[in-house]
Amino acid sequence: MKGDFDFDVRRDAASAFGEQSLEAGAILPFEGRSLLAHPDWIAEAVKAQMDGWLSPNSPILIRGEARVLPLGWRGQPDGDGVTAQEILTFASRMQDAGMYFAGPWRVLDLAEQRGDSIGSYATALVASGATHVDCWAFSSSVGLALVWAGDDDAGTMSLAFHVVPVSWLSEPRAAQGVLGIDVRWSWSEVVDLWASKDAVANELAEGSQR
Repeated sequence: MKGDFDFDVRRDAASAFGEQSLEAGAILPFEGRSLLAHPDWIAEAVKAQMDGWLSPNSPILIRGEARVLPLGWRGQPDGDGVTAQEILTFASRMQDAGMYFAGPWRVLDLAEQRGDSIGSYATALVASGATHVDCWAFSSSVGLALVWAGDDDAGTMSLAFHVVPVSWLSEPRAAQGVLGIDVRWSWSEVVDLWASKDAVANELAEGSQR
């Protein structure tokens, strides 16, 4: 397994969010991973209304009532990009963070057929390619989910953190079924966000030089 030093120095913003990440895979840079280790960002995620950035290295995608924080994706399994072990190591750190935020997680049953809000979210997760979900009730209104999706052998494995209504995850707070949940996303959306941010920065720099 690669050491933390190599893990950190190789995963800068350019490698994580540049065009090459669409083939090599990506994982959040150190600053982005560090932000998510503390719960302060959750309130900002809940308030977010459009795709953007919680911090310079922490993208967020809005999916109705769900906030999706892409953490990484595997890319070409035969290449020299992000490794499955790096994804798993990051996932383990996020599990530890979730325990710090909200206590032990439970595994969401993606195969169970149910007609309530939990079933609606589980159905949407399966439709997005989710294969495993750890979840927490963070507060009386906010739920958290660490979502694995895709297939490592096919080069589609991804990891994301979801901030959702607690009724989508908590048995005691489950409500009636919810229509229209869609939590699909792709790393190309993150790359586009990064390119847009770069374009704005360049325009501001050019304007200040006039």
